[in-house]
Amino acid sequence: MEFFFNPSSIAVVGASPERTGNSLLINTAINKDVAVYPVNPKYQELAGLACYPSVSAIPHDLELAILLVPARFTPQIIQECADKGVRGVMIQSAGFAETGEKGRELQAKCVETAHKAGMRLWGPNCMGLVDVPGNKYYTFMSPSITDTLPPDGTLSLVVQSGMLSAGFLADLATRRGIAINKACSIGNKCDVDECDVLEYLLQDHSTKGVALYLESMPRGRLFMELAEGAAKPLVVLKSGRSASGAKAALSHTASLAGDARLTQGLLQAVGVGTARDFHQLVDLGRALSLLPEAPAGARVAVLTFSGGAGILSCDLLEDNGLPLAELAPETVTELAKVFPAWMPPGNPVDLWPAMELHGPGPTLDHAVGAIAQDPNVDLVLMHTFLGGSQEQVNLAKYKQQLAAKGKGMVFWALGLDQPVKKFEAQAQAQGVLVFNELARTVDCLAAASRPSRRATRAPRPQASGRPLPTGLPPTQGVWDEYQAKRLLRAWDIPTVAEELVSDLDQARLAAEKLGWPVVLKGLLPGEVHKSEMGLVCLNLDSRAKLEQEFTRLQKLMQGRGSLVVQAQRKPDYELIVGYLKDAQFGPCVMLGVGGVTAELEPDVAFEMAPLDQPRALAMLERLRINKRFDGFRGEKPLDRNALAELICRLGDLGASHGEISQVDINPVAVCDGEPMPLDANIIWEN
Repeated sequence: MEFFFNPSSIAVVGASPERTGNSLLINTAINKDVAVYPVNPKYQELAGLACYPSVSAIPHDLELAILLVPARFTPQIIQECADKGVRGVMIQSAGFAETGEKGRELQAKCVETAHKAGMRLWGPNCMGLVDVPGNKYYTFMSPSITDTLPPDGTLSLVVQSGMLSAGFLADLATRRGIAINKACSIGNKCDVDECDVLEYLLQDHSTKGVALYLESMPRGRLFMELAEGAAKPLVVLKSGRSASGAKAALSHTASLAGDARLTQGLLQAVGVGTARDFHQLVDLGRALSLLPEAPAGARVAVLTFSGGAGILSCDLLEDNGLPLAELAPETVTELAKVFPAWMPPGNPVDLWPAMELHGPGPTLDHAVGAIAQDPNVDLVLMHTFLGGSQEQVNLAKYKQQLAAKGKGMVFWALGLDQPVKKFEAQAQAQGVLVFNELARTVDCLAAASRPSRRATRAPRPQASGRPLPTGLPPTQGVWDEYQAKRLLRAWDIPTVAEELVSDLDQARLAAEKLGWPVVLKGLLPGEVHKSEMGLVCLNLDSRAKLEQEFTRLQKLMQGRGSLVVQAQRKPDYELIVGYLKDAQFGPCVMLGVGGVTAELEPDVAFEMAPLDQPRALAMLERLRINKRFDGFRGEKPLDRNALAELICRLGDLGASHGEISQVDINPVAVCDGEPMPLDANIIWEN
């Protein structure tokens, strides 16, 4: 990827004296350390540079070619680049796979030619690459972009959309004044994709965080593996959310996964932040790249000029799971030195009465100095009103004081237009975060304190590869729960006691052996939703009830399938554990809340498989219901290790046998703290 980001020579194919071809040439040639060769058979010179009729006519070696020509000419030019020994081609033209079948064929031809030559393709249908600190602008955006992008950015962007990336970058630069390090528009991703670019940016010293807008993740598993091992914070905005993946789902596991929920869950599992919109994507990315890592549930000190703003800050912090810091006695004593006698200091620290006595500057200096020394404070939220007094806020000094103690600082600023803009520019130069919305300010503080953001984890385990036991049915279609649980038990996953029965006498003996009450189930070939078909009979506490339901099921099933008698367990609550083989992410496991509301308001966590005990235990923490696992209204606490072991074994089973498509263990009853699978099915690939 180095030849895309730092080429020594570039051919600009489609350069012209006007419109986009002119913009691309001017932008590319702004860096005088790179040899630039315009290519257009109509001209001998462009922008003061010798212009060549073709790539092959350039009498110099080339590392990179940027193409901005009609799509129909691209395959021929790709071949010329291959013959010339060009290492990378960036296709900024549109008219390829995004236009339909003919465009897809054209794009595929370009990829085939490039792969044969060992050449990489970036795009097509993209806006190229911008590297602000490197003074590289390989894009046909207006040349004014080179003057409007602020310097010193630490956040790099990867944006799949072409024109959206241009509008996005222009908005950040001109309206919001946000500094960006690199912006990479990757378009159709015919070859180079987000994984290639992310791998480069993770090694790039000037990039401190990466924000990505993605419409698809074809190499989703590789992306998650890169993210899990990343030492830099990542934030993703994923579009195209839908439940279409659930339409063909036979199991609850796949239904609860859908398209977006699985992606969101896996991103959360590897510590990647997720955004809802474009501005939040950048705000969260900047926050994570600039703030020091804070502990989970970081303790926040609020310095404000307004009691009302302090109260609202408390509400928003609580909504995000961030506690107000309990100021140390020494801090309170120190703050009291500038507070009026009638007002004892607390948190939020309402500084206005002290400012009335001593002035804004001295009061802020004293308060920040005291808070910086407080061992009970992890993050500082400062409010400031800007109406000509912004010079009273010593940004460099405050940042240095707090950073020396490992504390992050974020400003919520409001006031007059020009003073606010001036303050934002000063903060940008100092690497200090300033927001105009209090809710967004707290969102970013919360993102900085989420666990696993930059956690170091053990390498993911390998699948055991254990063979399937002998004596099982053919591995095809849908296995009913009796067949499925035989395999689960062979994989050391305990299941509820049960017996297969073929007549009423066997059913009576099984019930006596298992102990009343029992459950009677009818198992039909290929059917996984037994309850909906009336095939599950609960609370059978006598022979008469058992005989009645046995006769009913025999009539309903018309001689098909089989019957099973199970010991009945009364759960405190129910969970779902599942496995699915996803086209993008490969083997994955799911843990969710069971019961009738599971699909109405899903509470689920996902992980890639195989996985280890710490990763499985972390899944439990990501559920909203997780507090119940500690015991609720007299319930015995959940044996977390037992449930985590169940998840790990299921993940190993699926990862060891790629022909397994889905596994549903639903419900997993939690009885006196012990997880026990009551029902299961397995779906094999055809």
